[in-house]
Amino acid sequence: MFNHITVIVNPIAGGKKDKKKLIQLLLAQLSSNGRKVSVRCTTKKGDATLFAREAVDENVNLVVVVGGDGTVNEAGSALVKTGVPIAIIPQGSGNGLARTLRIPADVKSASGLIAAGVVSDIDVGNANRHYFFMLMGVGFDALIGQKFNEYSARGPLPYFYLGAREYFTYQPPRVHLSFANRRVELTPFMITVANAQQFGNNALIAPHAVLNDGLLDICIVNRLRVIDLVAALPKLFTGRIGDFSGVEFHQAAAARLERERADFINIDGEAVLEEAIVDISVLPRSLKVVTPRVCPALAP
Repeated sequence: MFNHITVIVNPIAGGKKDKKKLIQLLLAQLSSNGRKVSVRCTTKKGDATLFAREAVDENVNLVVVVGGDGTVNEAGSALVKTGVPIAIIPQGSGNGLARTLRIPADVKSASGLIAAGVVSDIDVGNANRHYFFMLMGVGFDALIGQKFNEYSARGPLPYFYLGAREYFTYQPPRVHLSFANRRVELTPFMITVANAQQFGNNALIAPHAVLNDGLLDICIVNRLRVIDLVAALPKLFTGRIGDFSGVEFHQAAAARLERERADFINIDGEAVLEEAIVDISVLPRSLKVVTPRVCPALAP
């Protein structure tokens, strides 16, 4: 099915672990049956977008991304509405999109999905021209995303350390949120607009989100007391975050966030400095992704 493949590798995804053996294993599997396979390694932010855009121009019919959610977002953003599928070999710190799609972490199993050739169309979120496949957010998660990007270590433990460190001094901004003919003024701990179910590492912020339903799940988390926060964290990993009265969910195809000033937003785990007003919309089934044949996060 796929006879012309570009593999985009982020060599430092998930920490600075040597990926030479991983690439050799992947090439051995992908190069069978006369496929043409090329490998491009990123060295800086934006490379994955450039490489994916060049792959489209070269009539490649599959782009394989070896990396985390940030690399997937970069490459996938160049593939939206092109008809060229993306396959994910998850190697990042959180792997939120891969986990939502039930793509195995094992390289051999993940590349086996490519041989199976099942391709699904998923929705794409758009926030002020920034595509997102998992989520976008404002408030505390955007702040922690900014701090995490600047931090030297990767993985869930540094993320939680930064969250604990910033929690007691964080001052939530005032936000006007408009969606589905409603307009509300809030001072939320954070607002997450989700396309997929999780942040990564199976932290389920929108456990009922469906990747191809043409809707975005809006999760509003009001300020939680420390005791509530401690109780909420385990529920975040069991899909029961909605048990708390301070958390509310809505669905909409579009929304607008109006803040008092420009600030960071969270785009698939990456902090991006953005204008005060953020317009958000969904592009239904605009990205093709190699997936397992059965995936609970996709509607039939």
